[in-house]
Amino acid sequence: MSSSEVFCYGEIGVDNIIQADGLPSPENAVFPKSDSYHLGGAAANTAVWLAALGVNVKLSGNVIGQDVYGDMIVEKLMRYPIIDRSLVEQRQGVTTPFTRAVVTPDGERSFLIFWYPQAPKVLLTKEMLDGARFLALDLYGGQERLAAAQLGFEAGLSTAIGDVIWPEHPALPFTSIATNSGPFIRQNFPGVDVRQHARRLQSISKGIVITTDGPNMVHALDVLGQGFTIQPPRVEAVDATGAGDAFRSGLLYGLSRGMDLPRSLCWGVAAGSFKVRNLGAATTLPEFKKLEALANSLQAHPED
Repeated sequence: MSSSEVFCYGEIGVDNIIQADGLPSPENAVFPKSDSYHLGGAAANTAVWLAALGVNVKLSGNVIGQDVYGDMIVEKLMRYPIIDRSLVEQRQGVTTPFTRAVVTPDGERSFLIFWYPQAPKVLLTKEMLDGARFLALDLYGGQERLAAAQLGFEAGLSTAIGDVIWPEHPALPFTSIATNSGPFIRQNFPGVDVRQHARRLQSISKGIVITTDGPNMVHALDVLGQGFTIQPPRVEAVDATGAGDAFRSGLLYGLSRGMDLPRSLCWGVAAGSFKVRNLGAATTLPEFKKLEALANSLQAHPED
């Protein structure tokens, strides 16, 4: 296998997606419409999307078990030969992490998350990153995530980190590309102007800071603080699980192919827009030509 362009590090697990008309509450039962199982975890989702786009990827993160869910993960990853699985560790006695996601008719999700904190982690070394240009990282873990961010950044990789929204977060100075969720920012900083918040983050990271906002305008700042906006196409959302992972994959595809930030944003938005139309974070992937056509139909505009 040729050298991996992107190293995806973080969550590897299974998503149990349950479609329902609403959420259960005391004395209010809910009768699900569907119940299905999918590859899950930000790192695994990102790796599969990138592989489907033809990008060589190496994947690692939490250890998975020698159990039904662990075998399911390996089987699904094997469908993409350009994913280097040499650092995906399957171990006896470990319970494979999984998430139960209740998805309502608007495509939004409510999560119950099992076993990710308890699962052992594969610790990165500089040698593992040899040949990679980008490190795609989620922060839903412990100190090993911060160590990975610092290691990748200091090794000269562009670090693409999701939801590093706290100005005081120790990973922010090691973040080359922050891909943040506007609703997540508002949840943690009620009343905040998300664009001003992005500028505050960018003043610390000196990198790219992108704020997605569901069907609303995406806002991006480049390394010089120049702003761009792009309006996602209107789609019928079925399941938003993994939309951020798809967006990050499309963005990294563009950047890895030498596109500038505005064009790469179009690929990110196109991937995210395709993803929300289907169940599962990385189960139903678009044909490359259809994704390319949608990306080419979009345009990022300089911010006034």
